Amino acid sequence: MDLLAQMALFVSIVDGKSLSAAARAQRLSLPAVSRRLGALEEELGASLVVRSTRRLHVTDAGRRWYEHCVRVLRDVDDARASVRSTNVVQGRLVVSASLTFGMVEVLPRLPELAKRHPRLEIDLRLEDQIVDLVGDGVDVAIRAGAPPPDSTSYVAHPLASIDRVLVAAPAWLRKNRAPRDPEALARLTCLVQATLAGATIPWRLHRNGEERTIDVRGQLRANAPLALRDLALAGAGVAYLPDFLVAPDLQARRLRRVLPEWSSPSLRAFALHRTELRNAPRIRAFLAAFTP
Repeated sequence: MDLLAQMALFVSIVDGKSLSAAARAQRLSLPAVSRRLGALEEELGASLVVRSTRRLHVTDAGRRWYEHCVRVLRDVDDARASVRSTNVVQGRLVVSASLTFGMVEVLPRLPELAKRHPRLEIDLRLEDQIVDLVGDGVDVAIRAGAPPPDSTSYVAHPLASIDRVLVAAPAWLRKNRAPRDPEALARLTCLVQATLAGATIPWRLHRNGEERTIDVRGQLRANAPLALRDLALAGAGVAYLPDFLVAPDLQARRLRRVLPEWSSPSLRAFALHRTELRNAPRIRAFLAAFTP
């Protein structure tokens, strides 16, 4: 059994969560699957799965081997597609995005993308951390705020320009005096964004070349802008949020701008992928979903 067939079989075992499911997927007998798994484990010198009468547990070594298998099989598919005269969009696409941008900007585009390309499988990972595209098996990572890597190994596609704006609910503004300058924010009830490590994220504001950094305080803190938006809508204080997140609420007047002449320096959001995936049909299809 060649290496790619071994890899495909092991992926079927893990994805199907049983040897019998892999046997059906690969059109093999259950004893044949068991023998081939045993031969693979012997060849690698490691136990990949632990079998019981009720379930199949993937070991740490098995999980690492599975991730390599998925990546290699996907790369083989890409290599085949790159030399074929076909633009069929198919296969698995793994996208990593932050919780907020992923929920608001990526997720709504996926139903239409799936409808247009029924042979495309999309895995969306919502995670507020920098991922290793190769090590984590990610095809496209969407990032904002940090510049793209200065490397010819990656390609970055601009997706959006993002500003953070100050907002509060009308009910909060009726009860509290709106600030007249950024320094006044330090004396108001603010909804604070914190990192997972607990550090407070300062509010950076600029206006016509003038810039201020405000260290705000507040009783309520969250690491996710989505949560801070909901708190702002509930009238809990002033929030510093991405403009794309609060645009519908501002239009519906559920939120109002505070210090509307001030906003954050613009951030760039971009989609990052490995250079060798530049012509992969599934990558092109995903990027096209962001084209107006």
